[in-house]
Amino acid sequence: MPAEPQVSAFESIKHITEDGSEYWSARELMKLLGYTRWQNFGEVIDEAKEVCRTNGGDVDRLFTDSSKKSRGRDAQDYHLTRHACYIVAESADGRKPQVALAKIYFALTTERYELLAQSEEDRLRIEQRRKLLRHNAELALQARAAGVMTDREFATFFNAGYRGLYRERQHEIRARKGLKHGQDISDFMGSLEVAANDFRAALARQLLADRGVTGVPAANATHYEAGDSVRALLVTKGIHPEQLPTPAKSYQQLLYEEEARQRILAEDDQGLWSLLSPAAVDNPQAEEDE
Repeated sequence: MPAEPQVSAFESIKHITEDGSEYWSARELMKLLGYTRWQNFGEVIDEAKEVCRTNGGDVDRLFTDSSKKSRGRDAQDYHLTRHACYIVAESADGRKPQVALAKIYFALTTERYELLAQSEEDRLRIEQRRKLLRHNAELALQARAAGVMTDREFATFFNAGYRGLYRERQHEIRARKGLKHGQDISDFMGSLEVAANDFRAALARQLLADRGVTGVPAANATHYEAGDSVRALLVTKGIHPEQLPTPAKSYQQLLYEEEARQRILAEDDQGLWSLLSPAAVDNPQAEEDE
């Protein structure tokens, strides 16, 4: 039976607020890094804050002052973000083995957790692109029922829809976006542009079915009409499809990041760091030369 994963010492002292945010107490981190006196560790904190400030970081957000009274005296402390812990580890005494481990731990987990961040735009692009793939497939089946059969006929059919929406054919759209031959233009559309194309495909399929369209010319004209209708709606709002920005990330890159994100969430993060056991919290090594 495999041994249960241990919680790393660094994760064992992590705190979670009511809104789900995480933070570390500087005083608790101090013990794990092998420091016994706040006076010395306070100098490390000050150096880390200066590094953060020099690099344009938001010091007040990353290092939140949480000082409070203890036995009638001010006990200075900070709530540190994961990234702040990494900066602190980088500023601490590298001769301490605990510090070396902390550098590795917070460097890797900061990168991992930053990958978990996903913009709303990226989420919408993935969602809309999946819908467009489905609706384009359904449109192709309806077009075949109308008589569109050969590869050339399908290319002309889909270009009719693009001409209606963009006043451009697919190869012209690809050139405008700066894409290489063979790259799918739908993979380089923002969420609004993908949604417009999804509407174009869904509307064309519905019109072909409702009207019982037969024949390649009629099918092409119907697809152009659907694209033109979507364009007209957008233009009334001051939006021209051919002027929408091309995102830097492709749909494939978003999928790769999404897969990595899900893999991180599925992994037993704590088990990856069993080298650093909770026992270290109770038995920090004494500080050298202090």
